[in-house]
Amino acid sequence: MSRGITPQIDEMLNMRYHANSIKMFDNRYKSGAHQIGNRLSHSKGRGVDFEEVRPYQNGDDIRLIHWSLTARLGKPYTKVYKEERERAVYLFIDQSSNMNFGTKVCFKNVLAANIASLLGFAALENQEQIGGIIFNDNKAQLFKPERTRQSISNMINVLQNQDKMLSHYNSFKIALKQLVQKIHYGSTIVIISDFSKFDNETKAYLNQINHKTQIINIMTYDPLEAVLPEFAGSFTFTATGKEKLKIAGTTQNRERYQNSFETRRQDIKDYSRKLGMQFISIATNDNIIDKINHGVMGYGCK
Repeated sequence: MSRGITPQIDEMLNMRYHANSIKMFDNRYKSGAHQIGNRLSHSKGRGVDFEEVRPYQNGDDIRLIHWSLTARLGKPYTKVYKEERERAVYLFIDQSSNMNFGTKVCFKNVLAANIASLLGFAALENQEQIGGIIFNDNKAQLFKPERTRQSISNMINVLQNQDKMLSHYNSFKIALKQLVQKIHYGSTIVIISDFSKFDNETKAYLNQINHKTQIINIMTYDPLEAVLPEFAGSFTFTATGKEKLKIAGTTQNRERYQNSFETRRQDIKDYSRKLGMQFISIATNDNIIDKINHGVMGYGCK
């Protein structure tokens, strides 16, 4: 579905034709209970208004039990909340230089842009507000959440022409810090990145965001980053056009290379599971609709 080395506006706009295939924002797949690495939940944080009290039903969150009323009447009652209108879906889209790599089908930055477009249209199909942050090595752009096609169109235009970005904070961590300050309680954050800057500072920001919102971490990668080809020879990797890494294609080196990638992916996955965040990994040659739906519909962290 994704092609090329730079995001293309026609390809991103075409994602609207696949939006109704995405289950992530479908009410039938949302859960009011707290689940780890599973279905989307809108129960987190203080972003809700109290609405009423009703008799407890099987499956209700025990944290919402109205204990004083339960004690007085001798039967369990639970508090019911309605969602605030300011809730939104925020797309956090990494377009930094480390995303400018790919050997199969497309670059990671193109994959990230197409995933964001697909999820943006899917959220709008389900009456969600859409906003977020796009950033690269030089600039960033914050988009205020809106429930209009224009909101996702504005993001697509910036993804296609990143010179239009206005702000000058320019790193994964600074962009996360902006999210901490801007997001509303009870919203959903979709982080689309290769998570190459996944360190303790990044984890600290994610932890802060996680107290306020539901987080979905989507890790993008190229198949060559995960596994070296099975033939003898040397492989040269270039980072930011400057530093080079040369690896001899021995069996031992292939195993070491594969283990290094899998350890990093497992670290992100384990951290996500520990904090109750969703984790989905998508390669540049994957079917992104299948991978996203598989991650959402109760199969656990993928």
